[in-house]
Amino acid sequence: MRTARLARVAAQAEILLIKRTVSGIVRRAIFGAVAAVFALGLLTGLHVMAALALVQFAHLAAVWAVAVVAGLDLVVVIIFGLLAAGEIKDPVIEEARRVRDQSIEQARATLTLAALLAPVTRMVAQTGLLRVLVRAAGAGIRRARG
Repeated sequence: MRTARLARVAAQAEILLIKRTVSGIVRRAIFGAVAAVFALGLLTGLHVMAALALVQFAHLAAVWAVAVVAGLDLVVVIIFGLLAAGEIKDPVIEEARRVRDQSIEQARATLTLAALLAPVTRMVAQTGLLRVLVRAAGAGIRRARG
């Protein structure tokens, strides 16, 4: 009875833990989305300010000032796009994959061995062969002692 009660308490604690964890993740995602909207507004304002500065101080036409800002944005996009496209080898991921594959292979081997031994075990139990083997082993031990 105590074990069942402990298991029930553990399950309730796990449910509470999951609910609170998910709630925290959702709350942080909402805060992050609001921050992203304001960051996008800030970035837009900075782009406008950069274009206006080029018009004012470099005496460029507005179209060319916007083109310069867009060109710089394109360079940044290309640099970070190439960085994102490259695959970085993570030794932890590689080790986890190796352990996973090895565990699955060992589980398959165990299941295969159990599947092969099941009919033999059933036959031994049905024929009474185990009883005969135990008696023979016992007789052999008695003869060896004495």
